[in-house]
Amino acid sequence: MAFTNSNDFITGRVSPRYPAGGEVVAERFTLAIPTGDLALNTIGQIGILPAGCVPVAFYVDGTDMDSSTAAMVLQAGILDAAGTAFSTAAADGGAAWGSTTAVNTAFQQQILSQPMMTVTPTNADRKIGIKVTTAPTTAVAGTLAVTLHYKAA
Repeated sequence: MAFTNSNDFITGRVSPRYPAGGEVVAERFTLAIPTGDLALNTIGQIGILPAGCVPVAFYVDGTDMDSSTAAMVLQAGILDAAGTAFSTAAADGGAAWGSTTAVNTAFQQQILSQPMMTVTPTNADRKIGIKVTTAPTTAVAGTLAVTLHYKAA
């Protein structure tokens, strides 16, 4: 199941910044998340890694989307062409980039992993996705965001 909502980057109304030289740029992608999107194994696009670029750092943050004391876990990475799973292509890192630790309050966590650091540039924009791998016990609609730091390769 894909996310219900999108943002201006996903729809193409806004393009992510492109580095003018060797600098690292950051782009923040925000998405309103209804409770239905917090079901186990829901996966969807939240942002874009521009063509010719590679990730440098990746942060996931959100509002408190679980009103119980249980904890939600999210996984992140580049989506496959169908947008239904994380890409296993070597150019995309070969696997999901990693997961958050269990969260049951407002949060911000960095994901830094070997798969993310082995991403190589391609000639096309790539879809950044999030997957709910542990669903909240009592889901609450909220805001999910990622901040992607990237550079031209």
